[in-house]
Amino acid sequence: MSEFQFITSDRPLKEVENPYIKFLSINEAIKKGVILPDMLTDDEDLDRDEKILMNVESEEQLDEIEIKRDLYYDVENVEAYSEKPHVVELRWRYSDARAEQLVEYITDHLKTAGEVEIWKVWIDEQTAPNVQSITLDELTTDALRFLGAVGFDRPECLRVTKA
Repeated sequence: MSEFQFITSDRPLKEVENPYIKFLSINEAIKKGVILPDMLTDDEDLDRDEKILMNVESEEQLDEIEIKRDLYYDVENVEAYSEKPHVVELRWRYSDARAEQLVEYITDHLKTAGEVEIWKVWIDEQTAPNVQSITLDELTTDALRFLGAVGFDRPECLRVTKA
């Protein structure tokens, strides 16, 4: 079983890239002093200039917000809960600073959409969700804290409306 967080809306949602992730080629990594496994450096079939290695300055940077249309889990896991036509996966590790970024993202999205749903579900365990509704004026990082909670009782959704 795995946790899956996603956002749905009646309007297309923007993607967000993790700004700290860079991709390096084998040659670039070697120049930076990155120690690579022999299987990479010894494989003559690999293009040593192709950017195939993910690189960040610190492991903590891997946890920054990413919002992707390309879902890791099957779309059926979304359709079991939401009827909204547009969906993105939320990939991150909760922190108050990142939750503030998510508040800004939702605020920006609601300039063109009437409503957004933020979901936290458990894959392949479809039970009745706990759905709370608030207006954009009520949206705070505290309202998003459920996304970082450890443990799982049942699917949760925060529905945020423009007014």
